[in-house]
Amino acid sequence: MKIHPCKIFFPALAISGILLAGNVVSKQAIFPLITQVHASEATYSDNQLKEWLRSTGNEMVAIVNADYSKTEQKEKFLPILNKYVDVDGIAKFCLGRFWRVATSDQQQEYTQLFHQVLVNSITNRLGEYKGVSFTIGEITSTEGNKKSIQTTLKRPKQPDVVIQWIIEIKNGSPMVVDIIGENASLAVTQRGDYTSFIARHQNDVSALIAALKRQLQNHS
Repeated sequence: MKIHPCKIFFPALAISGILLAGNVVSKQAIFPLITQVHASEATYSDNQLKEWLRSTGNEMVAIVNADYSKTEQKEKFLPILNKYVDVDGIAKFCLGRFWRVATSDQQQEYTQLFHQVLVNSITNRLGEYKGVSFTIGEITSTEGNKKSIQTTLKRPKQPDVVIQWIIEIKNGSPMVVDIIGENASLAVTQRGDYTSFIARHQNDVSALIAALKRQLQNHS
């Protein structure tokens, strides 16, 4: 059985890398009013978070538009994902209750595989989102002191897609922790897929790890 970790989240993340190519603004210009306190206490205004979301794509856009091989794209995308997306946190969330029963070695191996499959999923789809436009809408507060930023993707000859980016301040910096598409949390949806798969395999986390390994081995 083929496993598709965050199969909706990853393409959406790839789209963001292409679409968030608005005005190139330095971090110094975007965040001049951030309170200079301990990193864990840093605060961002709504406008600053919107500009952060717009600017994060610039680094990805440079990779998308460059003449890189798939291998080179993966190598360059991974540090960007680690910088702007809470990949470890999402991986842990997607494993659900089985994170607590997994051994420390299993947790580490699963998280590493999660990173690799994520990068594969993104680089496989980069060529599919040319010619789209992107607008940033309202920002609202959500539970757990997170922020939700609404965006609209306009795709050639296809219906618009509304996506909400869930942002949380972690270690003093904004991080993407989830995406809401079609009124569904993509992280929650993926967690359901993962936990169901493990439950069908005698609650054995190693079954998921083996499936992810097979997917990586079969990846072209």
